[in-house]
Amino acid sequence: MMLVVLCLFLLFSTCHSRSLPQLQRPDPDCDYNITQIIQSKGYPCEEHKVITNDGYILGVFRIPHGRNSSSTGRPVLLQHGLLDSATTWVMNFPHQSLGYILADAGYDVWLGNMRGNYYSRAHVKYNPDHDEAFWDFSWDEMAKDDLPSMIYYILNVTKYEQIGYIGHSQGTMIAFAEFSRPDSVVRNNVSFYGSLAPVVHVGHIESPLKYLASATIMKDLELYWHLLFGRNEFLPSSYIIKWLGTFACGEFIIDRVVCDNIFFILFGPEKKNLNETRIPVYASHVPDGTSVKNMIHFAQGVQTNAFQAYDYGSPEKNQLHYNQTTPPQYSIRSMKVPTAIFSGGEDWLADPSDVNYIIDNIQSLVYKKYIPNYNHIDFIWALTASQLVYVDLLDVMKKYHPPN
Repeated sequence: MMLVVLCLFLLFSTCHSRSLPQLQRPDPDCDYNITQIIQSKGYPCEEHKVITNDGYILGVFRIPHGRNSSSTGRPVLLQHGLLDSATTWVMNFPHQSLGYILADAGYDVWLGNMRGNYYSRAHVKYNPDHDEAFWDFSWDEMAKDDLPSMIYYILNVTKYEQIGYIGHSQGTMIAFAEFSRPDSVVRNNVSFYGSLAPVVHVGHIESPLKYLASATIMKDLELYWHLLFGRNEFLPSSYIIKWLGTFACGEFIIDRVVCDNIFFILFGPEKKNLNETRIPVYASHVPDGTSVKNMIHFAQGVQTNAFQAYDYGSPEKNQLHYNQTTPPQYSIRSMKVPTAIFSGGEDWLADPSDVNYIIDNIQSLVYKKYIPNYNHIDFIWALTASQLVYVDLLDVMKKYHPPN
């Protein structure tokens, strides 16, 4: 009898040991880099290096065509948001991710990375691990240096004269800043601009970021941030993440992995529109890095509700950097690039009140769509984004920037 029990136990243990790894085996996309993710879905992928005028080396990735075609169409550049990377456009499955959908629609898809993130953590002179000077940037430099550098590089490679551009979050902010600059030349090389979760003013945000930009620290905002996070890469401690997580997660029952991730904390832990089985993949690839100075720049926007360059904190310092005592203002009214805006009603960063400022002031608006139950990250990861956002986005883009 004991022999029978032992045999049954061994049989059960053997079956259990075989099935358990199968259940717990992580999605390979958690460990893949962007090239591996793209190629694992059956798409071609190229890696390019773009060097900006001030020496940053940006990792830019290209999906030259779809799975069922070998012909290359017109180029379109996708630009990620704050604390994100190009991986964001290809993290879902092919019928859900905008990068794959555009490639299959005939476009030559380019995926950009801003200075300081995982794929652009390099410089011709500075070492990001040792040189504070590497991290002396905010989205100002992304707008005036990174964005034009990538666009000109892509046009040089593809031999086209114009590009389509789609941005999310910070990717929209730098576009509004650069494309609206009166002396901007690169805006003439952009035939269409798709703006997902657009950001210009951030004075009405619901993100816990507002607690790090409150009136009580207004006079010493820069000092306060440097004391908490240093002067280089933005790497919040687990204590700060937990503190901010209390504002983001509250009493709701949400995955621990979501509430322990600064990306979800700042942009919204709500996951009702996401494929929950992909959350480990998302959490494996975000946050992807930026500078403390860039985060301070966003916090300044929360305080002032102004769309302006980085404020160095005193008339004397601003005079030194800008030749004027106050930071220069960006005016979106002068932007002429045909623009389509997609915004959400539950967006913690691109609040509907702040988005209305864009809609009321932009003169080149050709399409707008408001999705009441969408938050900030739904525009890139939601299960319904392909139907609610990307179908309309492609339809309007084809009018101004057809694939062929």
